[in-house]
Amino acid sequence: MKKNNYIGNMQTKKLKIYGVVQGVGFRPFIKRLATELGFAGFIRNEGFGVVIILQSDDETFKKFIEILPIRKPLAAVIERIEFEEIQTDEHFDKFSIVESKVSAEIGLMPIDLAVCDDCISEMFDPKNPRYLYPFINCTNCGPRFTIIRELPYDRPMTTMDEFEMCEMCRAEYENPANRRYHAQPIACPECGPQYFIYPENMGNNLEIDNNLPNYAKSVAIASRYIADGKIAAIEGIGGFHLVCDASNENAISRLRQWKRRKTKPFAIMARDLNSIGKIAEISDDEKRLLRMPSAPILLVKIKRNDLLSELVAPGLAYVGVFLPYAPIHHLLFHFDSPKFLIATSGNRCDEPIAKDFENAVQNLDIADLILWHNREIHNRADDSVGFVLGSEFVAMRRARGFVPQRYKLPKNGKKILAAGADMKGGIAVCDGEYVYPSQYLGELSEILTQNFWEETVEKFLRWLKFKPDIIVFDLHPDYHSSRLAGKFASKNEIPLIQIQHHKAHAYAVALEHNITEPAIAVIFDGTGLGDDGKIWGGEFFLINPTGGECERIAHLREIVQPGGDSSAVHIKRMALAYLLQAYGSFDKIPKIPAIEKMSSLEIDAIGKIFKQNRPPITTSMGRLFDAVAAITSVVMENEFEAKAPMLFEARASILDYDNLFSQMPYRFEIHRDEKGLKALDFAQTIRDICSDVLAKTPNEIISARFHQTIATATTELIEYFSNKFDTNIALFSGGVFQNRLLLEMIKKRLPSDIVPKFPLRNPANDQGLAIGQAYWASLFG
Repeated sequence: MKKNNYIGNMQTKKLKIYGVVQGVGFRPFIKRLATELGFAGFIRNEGFGVVIILQSDDETFKKFIEILPIRKPLAAVIERIEFEEIQTDEHFDKFSIVESKVSAEIGLMPIDLAVCDDCISEMFDPKNPRYLYPFINCTNCGPRFTIIRELPYDRPMTTMDEFEMCEMCRAEYENPANRRYHAQPIACPECGPQYFIYPENMGNNLEIDNNLPNYAKSVAIASRYIADGKIAAIEGIGGFHLVCDASNENAISRLRQWKRRKTKPFAIMARDLNSIGKIAEISDDEKRLLRMPSAPILLVKIKRNDLLSELVAPGLAYVGVFLPYAPIHHLLFHFDSPKFLIATSGNRCDEPIAKDFENAVQNLDIADLILWHNREIHNRADDSVGFVLGSEFVAMRRARGFVPQRYKLPKNGKKILAAGADMKGGIAVCDGEYVYPSQYLGELSEILTQNFWEETVEKFLRWLKFKPDIIVFDLHPDYHSSRLAGKFASKNEIPLIQIQHHKAHAYAVALEHNITEPAIAVIFDGTGLGDDGKIWGGEFFLINPTGGECERIAHLREIVQPGGDSSAVHIKRMALAYLLQAYGSFDKIPKIPAIEKMSSLEIDAIGKIFKQNRPPITTSMGRLFDAVAAITSVVMENEFEAKAPMLFEARASILDYDNLFSQMPYRFEIHRDEKGLKALDFAQTIRDICSDVLAKTPNEIISARFHQTIATATTELIEYFSNKFDTNIALFSGGVFQNRLLLEMIKKRLPSDIVPKFPLRNPANDQGLAIGQAYWASLFG
């Protein structure tokens, strides 16, 4: 009920603002706005966001509400504002920032932000007290999520609590006119964190400028070693990078061998946008996104150049690039580091990123030196990765700069812990109103990642202050996430439910785009246990997100998957399976070069699997891409996930735009399976590809035509179902839709009256799966 109280002609109002309003300079912004408009009161952090008490006349209040969304800090996100007039006998004579209050309601924690231009300018000013200081920050930039222990976001609740502010920092922190007013990580060389070199004697034989501040010398030493071809483990915002010269083949070869990463591409950190322009083609939208405060790694098209070693991204059309986002990165380039650095996650393949000195010493033994700091990283976070589609950022890995975030349910439901899948691990929790996805965790086949899963579950539930009503996990009984979910449920006496893998994908993209009406969902990936016990991965659903209905309506034609999951690595097995399905018998398969590379033992083994009573059956689109890459001899094994599709897509990218998009699709068929579902049959496509291979048609043409084929078949089915079910919305998810070329071709071929919804901030791969699990379980579990 509204309450009124007037002090003179002044009204007192209470505002509750929800969203990302902590750690982004929001309280100082409100304080300055209050001073400008001349009203009194106070603002404080609470768990959900901020509370503001305002005493002003009605006109001033209206002006405040108008200005607020226009001039708010760039990184602030206002989800909603609740306000009421309140009764009070207190009269405020000024506007203040007051002590934070712990509350039952929980909001969003702030994200980590790339160092701002003002701080960079100060860091390189010899007259500034923070000259060359690698922990410079302000209310507009610096660590947030990675240093938070508890909420609300205030210095005592972060790992900066152990660093007592000096007089200068305290004065800035308390000065409303200062850019560091209430900047929680504020620090300087006098009172803040420091970097250290390990082993400590690494700089003894180097000539380092004696005029450098002592706190910067360790960075200069590391930079010199990198320039000399060494590998450095460097601690940053969310963990350690392994860093080396991107043109030094010896260093890159060592790094590849140690990370068990034969050909998987490395990301490149470049000094600036001009440098990136020398190694890649970058659009204006890509330039804009590279400079976002979230500072992601962006996949951009490689230019022919002699500045990078060919070992960086062998055979691929795209390379991941990013700009320096932490002060330490800018300092490396300021000293002796080369213009292009490999900066890859500080871990072995698939493990969580190292986040402290002890972990680095124990696990990063490839490093010739370790550059570490004494500001604790409480929440590790890898770099986020994505690409540009149109003008939008499409996330492939959600981590630093994009976590935490949340998605509002269409209505309130149960409290949920969602376990996610195994590859590209990630959890989500739901408090009954919002779904909160975690950062990228790693591959759950690794024991360290399983430990990270448990640690992340504990933290998110502690931050959000609830016990789940239900734990939801994948249908696959052998997933590590399923076992971890069972263990947590047993320990805490919480009931368990399951949802099919691809249906969870469909719910995830529906929630991200707030889709509440029926839609066609197309889910293409590598694997996921289906409701019928077979391996799905090329699926079409009719989904009613608010009704809890997700009906399978079409799929790829079923095919034997020789060796089960192992065929995702040994992809020539899928090539043989598709060839045998297309031609009916081995003796009718043409003698294409790929067949000549296969032994008679392999061919005989595949034949025996086809004759088994119950061989593994799949409808996976990922396995079809693998098969075609092997049939065309582009690659015969997947040394890392999606290597074959990436290399195959790279062949098409050789063509210019007009030639690429003018290629005709191969022939295919659409028929009905024994249950009456539509089935996409690419047997004729395989035969046509074999004809092109025998005719020595270049692989770039074959790849372009194959991508056109998949896009054409997909859009034909979408159009058919759109008319049948009277819906104009098409949802897309699954790892195959991280193929940029396929997405672009589908967008071009879709009728203009059908609205496509692709995953954006929530990755299409299995990391995004947990959001859909939580959504479904909260409302319908």
